[in-house]
Amino acid sequence: MYRSHYRDVLRYALVLTRNDWDAQDIVAETFLRAWDAWQAGREPVGTPLPWLFTIARHLATDRWRRLQRALPRGTDRLVSNPMLEAESRAWLQSLCGLLPERQREVIVLRYDHDLPDSEIGRVMRLSESGVRSLAARALGVLRAHPEVWR
Repeated sequence: MYRSHYRDVLRYALVLTRNDWDAQDIVAETFLRAWDAWQAGREPVGTPLPWLFTIARHLATDRWRRLQRALPRGTDRLVSNPMLEAESRAWLQSLCGLLPERQREVIVLRYDHDLPDSEIGRVMRLSESGVRSLAARALGVLRAHPEVWR
């Protein structure tokens, strides 16, 4: 499972955190928790990728909440990552600057990871129509900024 989904979970964690170090930590903890759950007989229903995304999202949310309490207002946590592949780096940078967090997340899950709306809804705790609505708003923002598509 790790070999098959490491890269997908890392890219998702990068979108959530915008920081390579935090993303790497979240990926490690995601697979550790997945392993523990699997060993305890709580394996995923269906494909494991949405399940891993859900674990990663919960970890990122917990990390964000802890940091919000610890960091002074206005602290910029965006750190460049020279290890990212060129395509991923360009894609993430363009989206990070244009989309709010939830819109960015739905676009990544839908188009980068090819998840159906039902699985995206489970990860993001939205209904399928909520996923479609959020994705439509995100695409509207991107269409208004054609430089993303260059």
